Amino acid sequence: MSAPSAGTGTAGALPAPLRPDVGAFRHHLRVFLRLTAASLRAYSSERLLGWTWWLIDPLALIAVYALVFGEWLQIREGTVEDYPFFLTCALVPWRWYSLASRRGGNAFVTSRPMLSSTLVNRRVVVTSQAAAATVESLLGIGVLLVMMVVYGRSPDPVLLTLAAPLAVMALHILALSYLLAPLMVMLPDLGNLYEVFLRLAFFLTPCLYGLDQIPAAHRGWYVVVNPLAGIIEGIRRPLYDGLPPLWEPLGWATAWGVLLLVVGNWVFRRLGNDAIRML
Repeated sequence: MSAPSAGTGTAGALPAPLRPDVGAFRHHLRVFLRLTAASLRAYSSERLLGWTWWLIDPLALIAVYALVFGEWLQIREGTVEDYPFFLTCALVPWRWYSLASRRGGNAFVTSRPMLSSTLVNRRVVVTSQAAAATVESLLGIGVLLVMMVVYGRSPDPVLLTLAAPLAVMALHILALSYLLAPLMVMLPDLGNLYEVFLRLAFFLTPCLYGLDQIPAAHRGWYVVVNPLAGIIEGIRRPLYDGLPPLWEPLGWATAWGVLLLVVGNWVFRRLGNDAIRML
């Protein structure tokens, strides 16, 4: 029997270990979509006002912060104009970050019955929880669009640069979700500690104020140790100032995101099985 000629038979096929398992990918994708949809339905059905809360909550926060910091404390007298819009550009992405990382980090705890009784992929469960929170957060875009109209902002090509900081924020959310999911089961107090962290991080990140209001002597190390500063400022600059993100702070944020993802994946693989057994 003659050997198969070049370009025919199996001569150009990848070895089995290197071939992508398309069937498994499709299965995980279907499970991911079903779990995400189920989480969204549960969120809406458990609340009298359903999805309306995602409009009420950011509007209420913007109104209170604008009153306290914009009127009473006069933060607008300086480098910040149109303070309610300035706030909106930071509060909408911040709510996405805080909600999605909390939901992803609590995925094992909230999905206890399913993880204890079925062989569903653990990573799909965690990712679907973060994705559901992301979809819910999209309603905040409606508030942002209204603010853009009210304050006379028009569409601009620079808005395309938003893809970079949004991708970095998604990287951080995913990394934190993988890191926290097993640890939340094994360390019950970690949930409370993470809530404290989010409250402190909110005030230490330029949400209520701009990065340019950080003293110049401290700004260099500040953007290195606080990756959220580069992300929030990177989202606000195209929307509020009509300028592209500051790439150096965003670069530090990206480096932190990659490091978090590496550590989060290691913790997830190392402790995932132990956490499931503890449920």
